[in-house]
Amino acid sequence: MPPKDVSTLSRAAIKLFLNSFDTVLCDCDGVVWNLLNPIVGVKETLQTLRECGKKVHFVTNNSALGTKGIHDSLLEYDRQLQPTDVITPAQTIIKYLKEFNFNKEIYILGTSSMKEDFQDAGFKLAKTKQQQTADSMEVLQEFLVDDESVGAVVCDYDIHLSNLKMIRCAVFLRRPDVLFILGATDKKLFVGNKLALPGPHFYQAALAEVTGRTPMAFGKPSPNLHNYITRALNIKDPSRVLFVGDSIASDIRFGSACGFQTLLVFSGLAKLSDLKKIKNEQDTPNYYLDSFGDLCEIIKSRLEM
Repeated sequence: MPPKDVSTLSRAAIKLFLNSFDTVLCDCDGVVWNLLNPIVGVKETLQTLRECGKKVHFVTNNSALGTKGIHDSLLEYDRQLQPTDVITPAQTIIKYLKEFNFNKEIYILGTSSMKEDFQDAGFKLAKTKQQQTADSMEVLQEFLVDDESVGAVVCDYDIHLSNLKMIRCAVFLRRPDVLFILGATDKKLFVGNKLALPGPHFYQAALAEVTGRTPMAFGKPSPNLHNYITRALNIKDPSRVLFVGDSIASDIRFGSACGFQTLLVFSGLAKLSDLKKIKNEQDTPNYYLDSFGDLCEIIKSRLEM
């Protein structure tokens, strides 16, 4: 079926839409905010959905702020939000490692806030070697030395990524017993004014190519994240869940694979014209809307709330 424009739905259709789901899973970047700048109307939309009896949770590939940082930022939009209502790849990875009592050091390509999530969970992180400015073989040789206390390499978005950090990852991953784990795998990272930056996908793919290793992914649209969400939120009927996102590749594809209903918004990565380029059903949203912030006014005007 072709996607439906929520803004054109009749009063009866809006009622059917609202009655079709109990839980809302919402992306953050490009849906709630852009570079943490609020998207107009989102706060009111979240409040309206709660007034309609909906459970609201947030699922983001952005571990850069850390779980606490994301939760604190979201409290500006939803005062009822609990820390457990925020799901990131870091949490999914931590849960996975704890399930088999992983006790070795972890080398992380990621932000300091993301690293704090792992430290707070009781994991020991491998020290990052001092970045060098000299161009010499002596510097390279230092980074080629393995450290057998490292048992996992976690690759997420690292704003300070360098070739030397990539070399460290490649050295560790030569050992087949070292876990190769991916957080966010996005090709593009959206920032303001429709500017898209290269995402972690590209250096993750480079490491996989160089090492010959097949990594395990824990962000959208991975099955590992799906399994985590299903258990953490005790989802019994996925068809009663609405997933809201701004990316066809990660949000809509993920929601469809999970059996959720999907709502694509055009306040982030995706554009209305992208709908014409979709070639498979899994990438086709059930609904679309210019902005998640518009939903509040649509609901209230149709239902005369």
